[in-house]
Amino acid sequence: MANIEDYLLWRGDLTVTQAPFNRVDNLILSNLAYLIFKEIVPELNNEKQTFLSKITSLFKSDEASRMQYITIFDAIAAMNLATEGKDRIRVSQDIEMGIKLAKTKRFGNMKLMCYVDKYDESIETQFAAITILMEDNTAYIAFRGTDTSLIGWKEDFNMSFMDKVPAQELALLYLKDVAEIIKCSLRIGGHSKGGNLAVYSSLYAGKEIQDRIINIYNNDGPGFKSSILQTEEYKNIQNKIDTIIPQTSIIGMLLEHEEEYIVIRSNETLIMQHDPYSWEVLGPDFIKMQETTSSSKFIDTTLRNWLRDMDSEKREKFVDLLWEVLGATKVKTFSEMAESLFANAVKIGKKINNLDPDSKEVLSTALSMLIKSAKNTLLAELK
Repeated sequence: MANIEDYLLWRGDLTVTQAPFNRVDNLILSNLAYLIFKEIVPELNNEKQTFLSKITSLFKSDEASRMQYITIFDAIAAMNLATEGKDRIRVSQDIEMGIKLAKTKRFGNMKLMCYVDKYDESIETQFAAITILMEDNTAYIAFRGTDTSLIGWKEDFNMSFMDKVPAQELALLYLKDVAEIIKCSLRIGGHSKGGNLAVYSSLYAGKEIQDRIINIYNNDGPGFKSSILQTEEYKNIQNKIDTIIPQTSIIGMLLEHEEEYIVIRSNETLIMQHDPYSWEVLGPDFIKMQETTSSSKFIDTTLRNWLRDMDSEKREKFVDLLWEVLGATKVKTFSEMAESLFANAVKIGKKINNLDPDSKEVLSTALSMLIKSAKNTLLAELK
């Protein structure tokens, strides 16, 4: 079946003024945020510009906003000049997709600006965002999802016990800063963690910015702690949230969702359905399903019950220990982990064996609770 790459062939020759922006466009632009545009796209703070002299000529200036930007076409063409961070690109297919969309009439002339890319192990955060100006006089603010870095995934796990993680705070600041620079209507979106950041930033941006938001796209991103979903701030934006999940969603069903969500068909299985290239497209929209699969419901219930049975302190101890164990490998990304899988597995095993008794008990108890939760969910389904 068709996917977002096929969509480019079908709709790529029409601009957004000729064929209105849709959910598939949203996924494509949120996926664009996974590319590393450091020293290619003008950064949010242009006071200390470190732009490569080789591509300075590609910069253009919008007289109306006095902001520098670069078109998607020129940015993709310049990507071979940027090397920093390439090891954090999610999959090589993202680069191939970028090349394809840059050549289309629909996306090639869209303007990229206000790029931010922050990776900080000291505060356990991985955050990136980019603003895309479109021909229909609107902007799409795309927040990057989790990349291949261990720190990025650690921050995701931190969401299970923290009221807010650094990436969420950075997303809010980013939205407020960009909204000050550009005065048009906004669409906010992201894939995976990026979808969570899109909702979080919109949640606390204030009424003036919220009134300018057309849609908030959460593409298979995790939800929030239930306390956040009961706030007035959340209720103010709930009807603008467009949550899209594949039929066997795992990542997108983590934590809580109060809004209705759209279930769409994927040609992959289980966790691989998180891959945006597996989402099936028909015309200007995704192929919809009536509900999630039994596998998704089973995993969702199991994880919810597991987290419910652990208080925040226990979750924090488990997550910190898990990453302490993974840290024995000295790798920075899961790609590096996979390159020497056996050797890294040995290092992890040795680290676990050398843990003190209390730490071993924390890991053992958490994993036992997960197995118990899965067993109870299965028994409940069989009744």
